[in-house]
Amino acid sequence: MQTHHVQRSYSFACLDCGHGWEDTYDIDLSVSEDQVTAVYHLDGAHVPSPLQSPRCPACESHKIRIMRPGRVAAARRNA
Repeated sequence: MQTHHVQRSYSFACLDCGHGWEDTYDIDLSVSEDQVTAVYHLDGAHVPSPLQSPRCPACESHKIRIMRPGRVAAARRNA
């Protein structure tokens, strides 16, 4: 089994309250012949994948739009 370490950044926007945020995740990918397993970390803590069931930190809603990194920062600069 091979293990690879990668970083991925995502922008998030809550479709209920309008809150926007960005996070960078450390991901350990384990690859074997028949499966790939991803373990996500945020600020050193093990967290669930942000792609499976994201939740707004402001209102707890699950109606979240996930975008490429930098989208929230760009929207704030143009506001």
